[in-house]
Amino acid sequence: MGNLGVPELLIIAFLVLIFFGSKKIPEIAQGMGKGIKEFRKAAREIQNDSEDNDTAVLTARKASATCFYCKSPIVPDAKFCPTCGKSLEAPVCSKCGTKNKLGDRFCGNCGTSL
Repeated sequence: MGNLGVPELLIIAFLVLIFFGSKKIPEIAQGMGKGIKEFRKAAREIQNDSEDNDTAVLTARKASATCFYCKSPIVPDAKFCPTCGKSLEAPVCSKCGTKNKLGDRFCGNCGTSL
């Protein structure tokens, strides 16, 4: 399939105009624009939530220096609590790879048990 030139684009535009009509085309374009806007908004929210989760865990760990589960004091960069032995790193879902919050029992993305 070759490149589309001006004549081909005009033929396609003419066929769309005949098929949908002049009143329906703006409605279709508006619907597509809203759909793209919602998709971008959702993608941005997911990215921001992931970044907020990572920074919140790091901030909480550095500020408190206590175990999330048993509240005993820990070394700030510890991977496991010396008292209860639980992991202090955010759990990652084995099914979808999403990083979850400490203490979560199920993945926030797909619902799989962690």
